[in-house]
Amino acid sequence: MADLVVKKSNKLGAKVWLSIVIFGLMGQIAWMVENMYFSTYIQKQITTNGWATSATVAASAVVAALVTIFGGVLSDRLGKRKVFISWGYIIWGLVTASFAFFGNEHYSASDVVWVVTIFVIMDCVMTLFGSMSNDAAFSSWVTDVTDITNRGFVDVILSIMPVAALMIIFVGFNGLTENGNWTLFFIILGGMTALAGVVGLFLLKDSPKLQPDRSGKYMQEVVYGFVPKNIKKHKMIYICLVGMMLSGLAMQLWQPYMIMILQYTLGFGDGFVLPLAAVILLSAAMAVVGGKLMDKYGKDKFFYPVAAFGVVGGILVYLVKFVNNNVIATYILFIVGGTLVESASLLAAGLFNATARDYTPSEKAGCFQGVRIIIYVTLPMIIASVACPFIIQGFGPVVEQFGIAPAKGYFAIPQVDGGYQLGDNVYPFELFLFAAIVSALMFIPTYFVHRENSKFRNAKLEEIHANISSAEQENEQIEQ
Repeated sequence: MADLVVKKSNKLGAKVWLSIVIFGLMGQIAWMVENMYFSTYIQKQITTNGWATSATVAASAVVAALVTIFGGVLSDRLGKRKVFISWGYIIWGLVTASFAFFGNEHYSASDVVWVVTIFVIMDCVMTLFGSMSNDAAFSSWVTDVTDITNRGFVDVILSIMPVAALMIIFVGFNGLTENGNWTLFFIILGGMTALAGVVGLFLLKDSPKLQPDRSGKYMQEVVYGFVPKNIKKHKMIYICLVGMMLSGLAMQLWQPYMIMILQYTLGFGDGFVLPLAAVILLSAAMAVVGGKLMDKYGKDKFFYPVAAFGVVGGILVYLVKFVNNNVIATYILFIVGGTLVESASLLAAGLFNATARDYTPSEKAGCFQGVRIIIYVTLPMIIASVACPFIIQGFGPVVEQFGIAPAKGYFAIPQVDGGYQLGDNVYPFELFLFAAIVSALMFIPTYFVHRENSKFRNAKLEEIHANISSAEQENEQIEQ
């Protein structure tokens, strides 16, 4: 049977789209503060030792997994998403703002252990509310209000939100961190997240089709997605999430060190925003176009190219190491390779994540968020937290561009007076090489999803086309 073409996706409506954009964007701004700027704060103000960054990332990942598992099932059983999203964002933002208490000073070596310990504890508290509101409730809400005719595009748009968040922070607020004003940085961005929660109290509405699911006891539902017979029953969900895990791991190998990599490893210094902006804009444009096309013609046609983008892109950025500080070659390799790496990550969300939603039973949307967070978020973060220190310590030095040759295991930070301060660890080009290797592993789940997806999609579309007026009526109820 020939693949069906979607001539018209089900309309989501202005309020639904506004909710998707506000909570998708502000959630990613809050996560960006944690995933990148918390790491940068630790590396610049506390210690450049890899264990400190890894401890923060790993602890946060474990908390995120546990909260999403229990919180997603709770939102299913209560048949409510709005209350968890709106109030969760408010508290999430306030806790993020409280990191201002760490201040702007550099901490001495004798203070490192206790400061990092407090930092990790506060990060876990912030993650508790962030995961409950964003990973558990908001992600379930997206599944509630979308279907196979529009999920690819919606998930691609959501995957662009981290990129948009990065641009907003870089353009509007990165100057605060560059000038050492971390206190104001945390207060403003935390306040923005809390404000989004306040807006949600008036804007957001649960899907009319969302009903309380008490088909089993609470703890039975909590472990539902981890029971072998249920894994076998819903195997395609897990295969899709493995694809997302590999995509996420490829990003986690270098993203927590991104600012330092751009400034020092790649040698862009304070001018790193321009090449980064080019990569972000190009990859976002590719993702938007790809998202529309995959909904129209079928996601199965895009799995192999997206995996290939990640492999080729990682190798191209790694090759910067061998261009002997040639500025033009560095920019070309980074922009082309970085665009492929970033677009692969964005499109993978529209492919694997949206396909996992397609296979998810509507009454179990919250239940599977815990499975999703473990496979897609926790595992990549923990694996990367273990692997990155070994990669960082195992390769170097990094800085011929500074005209000096630090001992292996060190990188150089230019100082205001023109001198250099030697840090503790190298953030080497090999992080991108290993990212390319991990991206190559995406071809394994890609094979299985590609084989099954076309037939499944046609069956779903036939069902939806027969009930398309009903689907649009549901979205109109959310708008009212």
